[in-house]
Amino acid sequence: AQGRTAEPPGSIAGIIRDGQGQPVAGAEALVASPLGDVYSAESGPDGLYVLADVPPGRYVPVAGRRGYGDALPRTCLAGLCWKDAVAVRPGSQAPGPDLELKPLNPLEIAVNDSLVVSATTEVESTAPLPGRARRTNFSFERAGLRVNDCWLYEPVTEEQGEGSLPTLLLILPGPVLGWEIIPVPFAAQGFSVLACYPLRGIDIDGDAADLLTALEYVRQGRVPSAADTGRLGLIAASFTSLHAYRLLALTDQVDVALLLGGMSDGFAFRHDIEAGTAHAREPFDMIIIGLGLPNSSPELYYKYSAMYHLEGLPPLCLLHGIDDELVPFNQSVLLADELERRGMPHEFYSYEGLQHYFSTKADDATTQQMFRDSLDCLRRGLESK
Repeated sequence: AQGRTAEPPGSIAGIIRDGQGQPVAGAEALVASPLGDVYSAESGPDGLYVLADVPPGRYVPVAGRRGYGDALPRTCLAGLCWKDAVAVRPGSQAPGPDLELKPLNPLEIAVNDSLVVSATTEVESTAPLPGRARRTNFSFERAGLRVNDCWLYEPVTEEQGEGSLPTLLLILPGPVLGWEIIPVPFAAQGFSVLACYPLRGIDIDGDAADLLTALEYVRQGRVPSAADTGRLGLIAASFTSLHAYRLLALTDQVDVALLLGGMSDGFAFRHDIEAGTAHAREPFDMIIIGLGLPNSSPELYYKYSAMYHLEGLPPLCLLHGIDDELVPFNQSVLLADELERRGMPHEFYSYEGLQHYFSTKADDATTQQMFRDSLDCLRRGLESK
């Protein structure tokens, strides 16, 4: 009602334990408001978390730490399960549920006899990033799907020694052949580029397993290449930044990761939409609807927000157009600020006049500068290994 005095906030306290009942320190616990405001804390040596300054209301807490699956309080009875909400009252501390973190199940990575490798051809890209590369397509079956949009790009040279080229795993937001402006010039600069378009829709964990399986075929030499997969960079943009950050949470193989126009905090994105400072376009509009409200369904916002899964990340290269009309520029600003606060290695590049992806003129100097910045940051990350 108009003129109503704001109620004082309360707090939530609980314990985070592992599957053996032992306290877990360093886990990130949080609740969020329906608008996406986050109230978070790290668990102490005794596993205790205290979420302070939480407005009165009902919340479902969530917690996580590297190496564990995220914890969400649930009650199950007669085969039915529901999430347990905590009621926060003005000026008081609510006993939160004790949260149990279980070890994360490794992704299913298994090569088999379904692999089909096509003939290698030579391709060329033009302005703004000219280059030539040798291109090989391959496909394989995994978990009921033929993964058929993975392509290997390598430099056009007379001889390439086996295992001589640093490798880039490139996760593209559309079919690879429509995005050759990226893998061809990178390959021309001396990289073995494994470019893939994820095919499983919102099954990001399934896509992550597909990507690592494709990489394993290259690592084992089943796909002929000069790739040194022991020197591995990861590149993603826009929606596929969710795949990249999830992949980084599930594997330690990556030495450096580059995110262009990436999404780092689903809660902040929801907040910006509710505040009218951001607008959800395809595919993010349907994703946001499907996620539900952050106070009652925080699990997917949390799972795919790099901001709350920073532990163990490799050096990051963050690139973002200031005028990005799809993923707000502040998604990278917030992440860069938090990485700086924690003293974690990263580089942050911003570009005046750049919207989403390469939505500038074909020969725009900004796009060329972004490519040079990307090369420099990736090379520094791979050389520092």
